[in-house]
Amino acid sequence: MMNEQAEDNHVDDHVDEEIEQYLLSNEKKNFFLFAGAGSGKTRSLVKALSLLEVKIGEKLTSNGQQIAVITYTNAAATEISRRLQYKPIYAVSTIHSFLWELIKSFQTDIKQWMIQKSENKIAELKEKRNTPSNQEKIKKEEFRLDNIKRAGYLSYNPNGNNETYKSLDHSDVISMGSDFISNVPIIQKILMLKFPYLLIDESQDTKKELIDALMEVTKEQPNDFTIGMFGDTMQKIYLDGKDNLAACIPDGWRKPKKIMNHRSAKRIVKLANTIRNDVDGQYQCARTDAEEGIVRLFVIKSSADKIPTEKKVTEMMADYTNDPLWKNGNEFKSLILEHHMAASRFNFIDLYEPLNKRNELSTSLRDGTITELSFLSRVILPLRKAYELNDDFEVFKIVKQYSMLLKEDLLLGSKSNQISLIQETDDAVNSLMELWKDGNSPSCLEILQNIVSSNLFTLEKRIDDILDEVIDGEDETITALRKALSVPFDELIRYSEYVNDETQFATHQGVKGLEFPRVMVIMDDDEARGFLFSYEKLFGAKEKTPTDIKNESEGKDSSIIRTKRLFYVACTRAEKSLAVVAYTNNPEKVRQTAIDNNWFKEEEIVLLQEDER
Repeated sequence: MMNEQAEDNHVDDHVDEEIEQYLLSNEKKNFFLFAGAGSGKTRSLVKALSLLEVKIGEKLTSNGQQIAVITYTNAAATEISRRLQYKPIYAVSTIHSFLWELIKSFQTDIKQWMIQKSENKIAELKEKRNTPSNQEKIKKEEFRLDNIKRAGYLSYNPNGNNETYKSLDHSDVISMGSDFISNVPIIQKILMLKFPYLLIDESQDTKKELIDALMEVTKEQPNDFTIGMFGDTMQKIYLDGKDNLAACIPDGWRKPKKIMNHRSAKRIVKLANTIRNDVDGQYQCARTDAEEGIVRLFVIKSSADKIPTEKKVTEMMADYTNDPLWKNGNEFKSLILEHHMAASRFNFIDLYEPLNKRNELSTSLRDGTITELSFLSRVILPLRKAYELNDDFEVFKIVKQYSMLLKEDLLLGSKSNQISLIQETDDAVNSLMELWKDGNSPSCLEILQNIVSSNLFTLEKRIDDILDEVIDGEDETITALRKALSVPFDELIRYSEYVNDETQFATHQGVKGLEFPRVMVIMDDDEARGFLFSYEKLFGAKEKTPTDIKNESEGKDSSIIRTKRLFYVACTRAEKSLAVVAYTNNPEKVRQTAIDNNWFKEEEIVLLQEDER
C-alpha cells in the first residue's frame, strides 16, 4: 500500500482540468471519475457543470437544450440544485424522475409495454401450481391488466406510492425507461438532442438496467453527446447497482482518479485504506494538515443492554479524545443498520413496527410521507408549540393555512358571520388543546377524533376507516395504521424528529455522502435481522456459508463483500474520531480478526464487559 499522506494537498487539481478537456474538446470523451470518500466528488461535479454553463450555456439555451444530472436521492438532487443556484439550464433529478420525464409522453408505447408485462406475469402464474394463493394473484393481475387496457393515461409519481391500478410502480419506470433508451430510436434521439451532456452522480448505485442502456447508446453515439460518471465502486451499497462497474467501463472512456481525502483525520484514512485494500486495491491520501485522529473498536456480547452500553462508549470516547462533546447526543452521529434499531433506541418502536410490516407503507414510513403521520407532524405539532407559547398570531396563521373554517370565501359574508366562524375556529382549537390539559399525553387517534368532531381540519377519507371499530376482513393497512396511531403523540414527535434527521441516529446506508466530526458505527447482526449484510462473518465470528464461498470463488458479490463496502462507507463519515461498536457472540474472534486484518491495533480495541456499563 502506498503512503497515505500526500506531499501536496493539491495533488488532485489536475483531475478537474482533465474533465474540462473531456467535455469541451473537439473530440469529447465519456469518462468515469473514481472519487473515494471525502475526495470532493460533488465539488468536481458542480465545477464541471458550472464550466459548461460559462462556456456554452447560451448556445445550449438557444437550442432548447439542458445539461442533465442524475443522482440517487431527492436529498442529493436538492443539494446539487442548491449549489447550482437552481438555474434552469440544469435538469437535476433522481433516476426515476429523469426516466419518467423522458418517456411519459409516449403513452401508446408505455401502455403496450405494461400490457405485455402483465400478460407475461399472468402466463407465468398459470404455469405454477393451481393453489388458492396463485389463483388470487392471477385474479388481481387480470384486474390490473383490464384497468391498464381501459386507461386513457398511465400515471407515475416519483415521490408517491403509486397504489392505483392505473399507475406505474418505481421498478416499472426503471425497466421500461431503460428498455426504451436501448431499443426505441426516437427516444435515444430525444435523449441526445435534449441533453447533450449527461452527468451521473453516485454512478455505482445507479440502476444496472440504466447503466447497461447508456453503455449501449454510447457504442454508436454522435460526438455531440457526452456521458460523465462520478462515483466510487467501494461505496456501492444497493443491490440494484451495476456489479464491478469500473471493470465494465468501455474501452475509449477516460478514467480520471482523485486520491485525496479532504474529510477525515489520518488514522481514519488509514483504516479506510486497509478495509478496501483487498477489494479493489484503491487507496487515498490524507491531507498534510489533517489531524491524527482517533479510532476505537468496542467489542461486547450481543446480549448486552444496548442503550447503557452505547452511553458508556460515549463516555469512554470523551476520555480517549479529550473531547467532551462525545457526551452530547446532538454532537455525534450513531449509525445503525436498520431503522427499527433507531426506533427502539429513540422510543418510537410502537408506532414504527406495525407500519414497517406493511410493504406498501414501508418506503413512505422511512421518508416520512404517510399522510396521517405527516399531517400530525406538519400541522398539529407546530400548532401545539405555538399554543403553548401563547403565540396567537402563529396559531391563527397555521389554522388559516390549513383549516376550511377560515377559507376566504367563507369569510366574505357578513361581519356577524365572520365573528361566528372565528369563534367556532377558536373553540375547535381550544377543544383540541384541552387534550393536553394537566400534563396529559393524548394518543394520535384521540387527536384525530377530536379534529373530525370539530371539523377544524379536513382529513383524508382513510381517517374514517381508521377511527372506526375493528371489523372482520378489514384492510390490513387500516389495521396497521390504527395500531400505530394509538401511540401517544410524544412518540409521533420522536418519529418525526428521526425521519427529518433531527436526532443522533441514521442508517449506515442513509449517510452516504455526509460527514460528521464524531461517528459511532453500531454493528449488531442480531438486532438488524437482515441477511444481506453480516458483520459477524466479516469479523470472523460466524462461518461463511457454501453460497458465500461459491460466490467468492466465482468473483460474485457476497454478503461479506457487501458488508465490507458498508463498513467502509460508515467509517469514512467520520472527520475527527470514530467509535466502532461490535455486538457479537464471539468477542475474542472479532478482536483477533480486527488485529489480523490490520484494521485496528491491539491498544485500540476495548473488550467491554457487561458489568462495566
